[in-house]
Amino acid sequence: MKKLILLLLAVLSISGVVQAISLNIDVGDRPYYVHGGGYWAGGVYYVWVPGHWGPRHHWIHGHYRVR
Repeated sequence: MKKLILLLLAVLSISGVVQAISLNIDVGDRPYYVHGGGYWAGGVYYVWVPGHWGPRHHWIHGHYRVR
């Protein structure tokens, strides 16, 4: 009976430690777009391309691209 209680206490204490540890990573583009979803400049229309993960697992920030 003592072994069962000790085992139960060990499991509860380990789960308490695991719940206490948390890690948050926020990745995003700020301030997002300045001109809205798209805009005209010099006779060319630019559209916003949102940020995304690149080929080597690096973050590519959002940018405007000629449409």
